[in-house]
Amino acid sequence: MNSQTGALAWLDQFAGYLEVERNYSSNTIRAYLNDLRQLLTADVSESNAAAAVVEAREASPQPDESSSTTTQGGDDIESSASPEVEKLKAYIRQMQEHYSRPTVARKISAIRSFYRYLRREHLIEEDPSKMVRGPKLARRLPACLDREEVSRLLQAPDQSSLGIRDRALMEVLYATGMRVSELCSLRVKDWDPAQMEMRVIGKGSKERVVLLNQSAAQWLTSYLSNHWSRLAGGRIAQPDHPLFVSRQATKLSARSVHRIVLKYARKAGINKPITPHTLRHTFATHLLEGGADLRVVQDLLGHTTISTTQIYTHVTMDRLRKVYMNTHPRA
Repeated sequence: MNSQTGALAWLDQFAGYLEVERNYSSNTIRAYLNDLRQLLTADVSESNAAAAVVEAREASPQPDESSSTTTQGGDDIESSASPEVEKLKAYIRQMQEHYSRPTVARKISAIRSFYRYLRREHLIEEDPSKMVRGPKLARRLPACLDREEVSRLLQAPDQSSLGIRDRALMEVLYATGMRVSELCSLRVKDWDPAQMEMRVIGKGSKERVVLLNQSAAQWLTSYLSNHWSRLAGGRIAQPDHPLFVSRQATKLSARSVHRIVLKYARKAGINKPITPHTLRHTFATHLLEGGADLRVVQDLLGHTTISTTQIYTHVTMDRLRKVYMNTHPRA
């Protein structure tokens, strides 16, 4: 890059590109910009810089000794990567000393997107990120609950207004598979009781419709009819009000929903790690186990690509394998 000032100016343009053309969420854009600012202001240590130079030279094509190209003075021409590549590799090496593999992988993803954008806009001649390799990540299967655990979790709240709200909240999470951020952004008008469906604004401000089952619809109706106003200090629910409110009549935060789910998981005697996202995984897994088409599950989850949804096929096969090994006479 020509200068740090120029790079920071390009960073502002890149943010606009992510928002307008790529339709990325504000959280993703914020994370990318933080990662890139860290890169632009990095002070790469000498040891890492030296190691990166050695790595770059070892990765460069080496000529045969019998046919080496020489200069007029007789010295061998030494192939090496550009200073920009060496600096980038040194930076990544330094990141690997301080961050976990998933964090490093995310930072590299941001860097590659940034350089691809700069190359596309002809702001740079070469893309140095092509020479950078990210850490290999083990693919972890998402945790989920079995049907008996779901039943215990949903029955854990009491009959107070807070308990009814929490029961309705968890019923909606399990019935729709929506993300916790999507749940927190719901407004009263997004719920259509006649059609038993909800309008959800997902990642990248993409809108989709999710379906509710009979149980979730009943608990949500009870909450809105009899308990929303009690929690909101006697106010009457209006279309633009948050659907799920705190005792201060404000919308619940993702952290609050996390605490709610964890509270009732402990009360229900569920010892495995559980978050609101666990209910999303459970929703997808149970649908596929029941024979749902993968494309339908993709649409309901709001996944952009089918490959993201395919992780759940591994989960269901893993469960089927356990059932087979536990029940087949010759397993």
